[in-house]
Order: sequence, then structure tokens, then C-alpha cells
Amino acid sequence: MITNELTAADYSQTFQPPMQDVTATAEQVIDIWPYVGSIPVAGLGGFMLKDVAYVYRNNSNAFEHVLIGTDDKNVFLVIVLSLAGPEIYGYHLLDLVTLYGLTEE
Repeated sequence: MITNELTAADYSQTFQPPMQDVTATAEQVIDIWPYVGSIPVAGLGGFMLKDVAYVYRNNSNAFEHVLIGTDDKNVFLVIVLSLAGPEIYGYHLLDLVTLYGLTEE
């Protein structure tokens, strides 16, 4: 399966505030796990994956961000779904410490 690693700019284009937390009500539109299994190890930055932690939908209802937790509480593998298809648009490793200058606790 071909995967698409999104640059920070590509990822940002799918992020349209206010993002809506739809974790409690989200329905599976695509089985993401075969795609996740196809992501090259290098794309995971050495982090171990856990389960889906959050699902957010952008303001225009065009994209969903499925955040998969890792062994670092501040790093998520984000699978971006295009709801028009629906199809998987790509993935992005979201490091909140780096992005927002957070400090590790």
C-alpha cells in the first residue's frame, strides 16, 4: 500500500479551526489500520504506536484527523482522512513539544 507523508504545510492545510472533537461520536469511515501498518518505520520517528486517542474534524467538514497515541504522551501519529472520498489523504507525525515549544514533564 502506498502511503503519503504530509509535510507540516500539507498537514496545516487540512487543519481548519475551530477543530471539533468528535472522538465520542466518530464513526469509522475507513479502516485505517492496514494503512498504518504500511507506514515506513522511519515515518514513525522511533515511536511505538498505541490506540486511537482522539478524532477531530475540521471546520469545513472536509477532513478528519485520527490521532493515534504513541509511547510519548506529546507525540501522535495523525492519519488525515478526506471525507469527500472518503479516502486517506496522508499521515503526519505530530510532536507537540517541538510544534508548541512545550517542556517535557
